[in-house]
Amino acid sequence: MYPADEADSRRRWVAAHAALGAQVRVPRLVADDGAGNQLVEDLGEGDLAARFAQSPPESRAWLERAADTAAAIAGTPDPGLNPPFDAALFRRELDLARQAVFELFLGRPLSPAARAAHDAWADALVHEILEHPSALCHRDYHANNLFPSGDEVAVIDFQDLRRGPDAYDLASLLWERTTLAWMTEETAAAAVARFAERRGVAAGDLAGRLRRVLLQRAWKVCGTFARAIVERKADLYRRYLPGQLALVRRLLAAGARDGDFRSVLEDRCGPALLS
Repeated sequence: MYPADEADSRRRWVAAHAALGAQVRVPRLVADDGAGNQLVEDLGEGDLAARFAQSPPESRAWLERAADTAAAIAGTPDPGLNPPFDAALFRRELDLARQAVFELFLGRPLSPAARAAHDAWADALVHEILEHPSALCHRDYHANNLFPSGDEVAVIDFQDLRRGPDAYDLASLLWERTTLAWMTEETAAAAVARFAERRGVAAGDLAGRLRRVLLQRAWKVCGTFARAIVERKADLYRRYLPGQLALVRRLLAAGARDGDFRSVLEDRCGPALLS
């Protein structure tokens, strides 16, 4: 049921459903009265995150199927429902993460020099990833929005899809909250290779782009977790935040702006939060 102030969300969901339906498994729209009420197929309680937790040996196979679905979304023509990712959006996400982690969660605002190091790193990273090849992105392609359906992966929560860096949905799928504890480079590489094969791109090049897009998203997620903890909306994120911060540190390259921000991160967070 959509309240009146969610009419635009309903419009985008219906349009995205129509755009994706020929390419990937989405819930069936059984009925829609056009006035905010719909009957939509229930895909069940067992999302892909639950499947990962229950059966780790099968996780690699399901990740590869999810990579197939991500590739199918990437190849879908953009229905133009939402503006593409741009510098302002990516940059704002990074700045909100800086505020949430350093100021709200740690209570240690950055000095002018440390703030300059963060901002120079953030500006350069955003510019870099916006130069990547673009594709249609689900926008929130993580295991809680994916459902096993026979041998396919079904998708929900797709109303925010938009164009962006071609590795964005892979970054959402791999090394995130429901996979971080057991993900390995080898397992991730298999999903990257699967996506690359279906998109007709070089897996090595895609892996390099993924690393940079993942860095942006990982720092954004650190901010989301930190803010939720401080605002007492979801204390469960407290157990995930150290792993997410450690991921950011691992993804920061040696030298220049990445190295400068790594020094800031290590100084503020310390080994306890970066383990």
